Amino acid sequence: MAKARKILKRVKAVKNIRTVTRTMEMVASARFKKAHDGAIATRPYTDHFTDLVGDLLARCKEMHLSHPLLEEPPSVTCDVLMVLTSNAGLCGPYNSSVLSTAMERLKQLQAAGYDVKLHMVGKRGVQYFQYRKIPVDKAYLDFKRAPGYQQVAAIADAMMEDFQAARIGGLEVAYTQYLRSGQQDPAVAQILPLSQTPPPPSSPGARVVEYEFLPSPAELLDRLLPATVRLRLYQCFLDAAVTEQVSRIRAMRAATENADDMIHDLTVLYNRTRQAQITTELAEIMGGAAGVE
Repeated sequence: MAKARKILKRVKAVKNIRTVTRTMEMVASARFKKAHDGAIATRPYTDHFTDLVGDLLARCKEMHLSHPLLEEPPSVTCDVLMVLTSNAGLCGPYNSSVLSTAMERLKQLQAAGYDVKLHMVGKRGVQYFQYRKIPVDKAYLDFKRAPGYQQVAAIADAMMEDFQAARIGGLEVAYTQYLRSGQQDPAVAQILPLSQTPPPPSSPGARVVEYEFLPSPAELLDRLLPATVRLRLYQCFLDAAVTEQVSRIRAMRAATENADDMIHDLTVLYNRTRQAQITTELAEIMGGAAGVE
């Protein structure tokens, strides 16, 4: 009888855990909807804005125009690697995949002779590098689940100020890129310098349209390039927020399904154990009755 009670106690514990994982899956689904809408709504604007800047840069090259955000400061070997992770766990391989990508990129930069400053977004990234005794230069732990544009823009402005003052030579972001609901890939995006911004794709046979600039191209660069840096960084944060919720939904759904399987197996085990105990008790009763006779 004691063994059957122990099984029942375990079934109750698994059911309690199942309630928690199912609730977390539902909460993550609601948060995913909000984060997904923000990321999808922002991406066309970011893409078109990038195409506009790429076209402007292609024309400015012909006019031999330049800008401080376009070229790496000379003789500067200090780069910033920003890593976007989560503040909470229970989101499957989300953190481990982006941290592995960040470590690989960190080794590549160090092998190339760069002094890399690590900027961590999220507690999980800080804990990961602290455990490996790798110093973290700056940590951002006050981000909510849906990052705000003003908060990200403030970070971008600080990075641009350091870049133009030649305190850093570049900014790269390790994050998880959201492509679609079934595909999210860890990636490293170069935010600074902006020299690798490609011109928009042109269709075959398309005629190049000449146009005049008003205000001047230099003034347009001063306005558009900082906005490009802010938008690119913000898109990285949005993609990371969506992917975190997708990973948490999957992890909690898998945990709920495993709990269902455990409950089923434990219930079958309890029924067999109880049946064996009843059979034993009946046999003892019948044996005792036969002894009395």
